[in-house]
Amino acid sequence: MTMPRHLEQVLAHAESRLAATGSKRPTEVLPLYKKFLKVEEHRLRLKHQAGASGREICARRAELVDVLLRYVFGGAAATAGETRVPLALIALGGYGRGELNPFSDIDVMLLHHQRATEISPDLEEMVNQVLYLLWDSGFKVGHSTRSIKEAIAQANRDMRTKTAMLESRFLAGDSELAREFRKQFRSKCVEGHERGYVEMRMQDQVARHKKFGDSVYLQEPNLKSGCGGLRDYQNLLWMTYFREGSLSTNQLVGKDWLSESDQRRIERAYDFLLRLRTDLHYATGRATDVLHINLQEQVARRLNYSPRNGQLRSEALMRHYYEHTRNIFRVTERITEQFVSGYVTNKTRALFSFLPLVGAAKTPIGDSFFVRNKHLHSARHDLFRKEPEQMMRAFELAQQRSLDLSPELADLLSRSLRHVTRTYQYARGPREIFKLILSQKGRVGRILRTMHRVDFLGRYIPEFGQLTCLVQHEFLHRYTADEHTLVCIDKLDALAETNDPKLVAYRNIFEQLEDPLVLYLALLLHDSGKAVGARPHSEGSALFAQRVAARLQLSPEQRKSLILLVDHHLTLSRTAQQRNLDDPATVMEFGRIVKHQRNLNKLMLLTLADGQGASPEAWSDWKESLVWELFHETSRYLADQKSYYDQTKIERESLQSAVSENLPPDYADEIEAHFEFMPDHYFRATDVPEIIEHLKLFRSFLENVSDSGESPLAAAIKWKIMPEQGHSVVTFCTWERERLLAKVAGSFSVVPLNILSADVFPRGDNVVLSIFRVCDTKARPVTHRRDFELVEQTLRRALEDESFDFLPLIEKAKRQSRRLAPGIEFPTRIAIDNKTHSTYTLIEIQAPDRIGLLYDVLSCLDRENILIPLSRINTQAGAAIDTLYVVDGSTHAKITDSNRIQMIQQHLKSTILSGGAAKS
Repeated sequence: MTMPRHLEQVLAHAESRLAATGSKRPTEVLPLYKKFLKVEEHRLRLKHQAGASGREICARRAELVDVLLRYVFGGAAATAGETRVPLALIALGGYGRGELNPFSDIDVMLLHHQRATEISPDLEEMVNQVLYLLWDSGFKVGHSTRSIKEAIAQANRDMRTKTAMLESRFLAGDSELAREFRKQFRSKCVEGHERGYVEMRMQDQVARHKKFGDSVYLQEPNLKSGCGGLRDYQNLLWMTYFREGSLSTNQLVGKDWLSESDQRRIERAYDFLLRLRTDLHYATGRATDVLHINLQEQVARRLNYSPRNGQLRSEALMRHYYEHTRNIFRVTERITEQFVSGYVTNKTRALFSFLPLVGAAKTPIGDSFFVRNKHLHSARHDLFRKEPEQMMRAFELAQQRSLDLSPELADLLSRSLRHVTRTYQYARGPREIFKLILSQKGRVGRILRTMHRVDFLGRYIPEFGQLTCLVQHEFLHRYTADEHTLVCIDKLDALAETNDPKLVAYRNIFEQLEDPLVLYLALLLHDSGKAVGARPHSEGSALFAQRVAARLQLSPEQRKSLILLVDHHLTLSRTAQQRNLDDPATVMEFGRIVKHQRNLNKLMLLTLADGQGASPEAWSDWKESLVWELFHETSRYLADQKSYYDQTKIERESLQSAVSENLPPDYADEIEAHFEFMPDHYFRATDVPEIIEHLKLFRSFLENVSDSGESPLAAAIKWKIMPEQGHSVVTFCTWERERLLAKVAGSFSVVPLNILSADVFPRGDNVVLSIFRVCDTKARPVTHRRDFELVEQTLRRALEDESFDFLPLIEKAKRQSRRLAPGIEFPTRIAIDNKTHSTYTLIEIQAPDRIGLLYDVLSCLDRENILIPLSRINTQAGAAIDTLYVVDGSTHAKITDSNRIQMIQQHLKSTILSGGAAKS
């Protein structure tokens, strides 16, 4: 066997640099070893950067350490005066396997003949020379010094030790001693221990998968121990070794465990993971296994990924990661299931003879399938080749009878995907079964997941298949696009039997739904446009939905409903969060989009499932309350479109009478002034009890002014905790003045608190009412008295001192806050819109959230002489998504001058990107 060219170079270099160390102790010539390592490590890094495979770099590094250790061992033996050293240096674990990433641990065992209490001083000195040089060279070393007897005993006590020794490899010293150890290890640790070891490895894998969520789709995956990671592949090797004595997947092929195509997939995946882990080590300069989100773009660039079809480099990298780990995960999960179920054929028994024969009863289902142990099995290996329609029938049976697919049936389906052709996609039989599957309310998600696990779903609905492992580095999405879609469907299913008080209203809508097929299909396709980089993706998704509707031969009514739901799957949520819901025009515009109550009901359920399926932060109590408000108002509009606008007209006289009846007579003048001077949209937004609260607050403010106490400019403030809505309402009454809104926002920032919305109602008598909905940084209502007092004291000082500087207080809040910066970078976007509203210019801002951001934005707009009568402030998952309704401060009209609009955008962007609170 010819020696690799790289190894020849390493040996030549070692010969020229290290051979001349003579009788000096290795630790005395440490600089020589360090320089040798530095040069060779640099060569390896260059090979990696040039595109060498993961296996190659890891193997070359293991060879490098081999060469180093042999010289060190030889030098230590020479200085100890030993001609025949009674010691064997053994590589263990990953190093023994011949795989070392740049900063991986070096695991070695020094094997000797003597007992621990009888190790000679010379032998001990040799061991120390080897270990000290490794430590001083920067290696992290796992080591043990044992006799054969001690090593065997420890291996049988601890599975991890046994696994590490299973991959042992002789490096230097007494080769006979090493051979004797291997012989005894096999006879005393392997033979007769097969069942126990394999069971422990299976238990370890199940526990490890559970720890990592039984999913490969984590945003920050662990390359080594995560689902589908390096450890899963290695598990297969370790189990195979216990029969064949070979650490290779070749032993699983052709023995009913692993097909050749599956082997190719997992071998490619393993190499990919080794290369990725190598680069992660180089990028961080240390041993690390977690691919943190803030490293993904950097690693993707280093591995020469490039942006394509609107996809970031990091998204392309992570898509490859998920595809590869998905392959390893599926294979290891299937083999685990086969072990657990006692799956045995003549071939599998040849590999694992200790497996029991299965004797459970079979229940036939026609001629094609049978049930055993609640698993569906195929009656014939050629079933799908001769009757492809039976593939869809298998999923229908699994749904109808609440069965799981047996590992063998799942494997057969995966191998039969070539029969799912274009003709199959249009065939009547599979089509009708698929539509029936999607019509089973509350029972769809599990079966679609099963289809996806064997790649059948993406083959039959290729519009969904394009989403497989598609990464969405968006601040509200934690899953890949395919996993997000399936989670959404799971959330919808869960409504069928939920008793959660927060979800009962949705369950009632779901129960009334006559045609769940369209809603489930809309969820399946709602993000399909992301696969082709459509902007906005909803338009691309709607085109795909049109194609699927034609292929599935939906009725004209079903087709229209499906396309509407997919095209507008974000409209309900966005309108609720970003538009003024007290304006009848908003409701009427949205009502004209949804057309009728049936579509509105479906869109409500789709919005819930999409929000819950993105991430926990994507569906807050505040967002939900806004969505319900729009739902109920739109239902009113759809029930009687002709009279809706008349119903929403404010009857000031009747409202004023109701308020007067609930307040003492001495409030008469104040009530008169309130109804004369407050704007129309105030009365649309408030009910009688709220108006009464506000009048009492106005009186408190004016009494404080007339008393001319210590703080005549202090605002009257009322806090109201709303635990069910997840926020607190803070109402301010004070004089109208410059920079008022910015000062209030700054006062909240010093706690810090998140502002969910801000409504400003100026009265004609120069008094202003401001209503803020706020929560803490964990999306909980504000309840602590000290937080109330800090906001009030800060605002009082800011109102009394025009030169008050918020910057030091906000910087202090930043230092004290544990809020982390968002892991996903997303661009700051500022849009100024004059088309949406007849009276106001809309400024829409999307930016990474930070303490003091809103204060900075509002201060900037104050400097631009812009008034903000209404706002929709939305903070979630590290993102600020704000819509401000503004007018010019001088004319109180829309801002229409294009040059001024451009200047406002530039100033806002500069303020946001500056990263610090703007000074007063």
